[in-house]
Amino acid sequence: MSASVTFNASKVTARLLALANTFPQAAAVALNEVAEVTMTDAKERTPVQYGRLKASGIVAEYATARNLKARLAFGTEYAVFVHERLELRHKVGEAKFLERALAKTARTFAADIKAKIMQILNG
Repeated sequence: MSASVTFNASKVTARLLALANTFPQAAAVALNEVAEVTMTDAKERTPVQYGRLKASGIVAEYATARNLKARLAFGTEYAVFVHERLELRHKVGEAKFLERALAKTARTFAADIKAKIMQILNG
């Protein structure tokens, strides 16, 4: 079983959506950059015994100008078990590793996407 989550640009503010609709290619690049940063953070939080779970973390689906969604996934059969078991104690990493990385990203998501779009547009 794998664990995955999707960033959905349609859930952000109307102003950001207008910007994304006006510059969809830049929005897709920005969303993909944020997805990569979030996956890196999730991997840093991932419990490690042998490294297979951490190594399986990927951006499984990248945003495109036509589909402003990115999907993050951990592809082991035990990803959900390790992610959800709060009572387990890990020498390295923590439970809810993906959820906590996403929560961190969510705090500044709209501002980060807007800044990245503007950076792309301004060269």
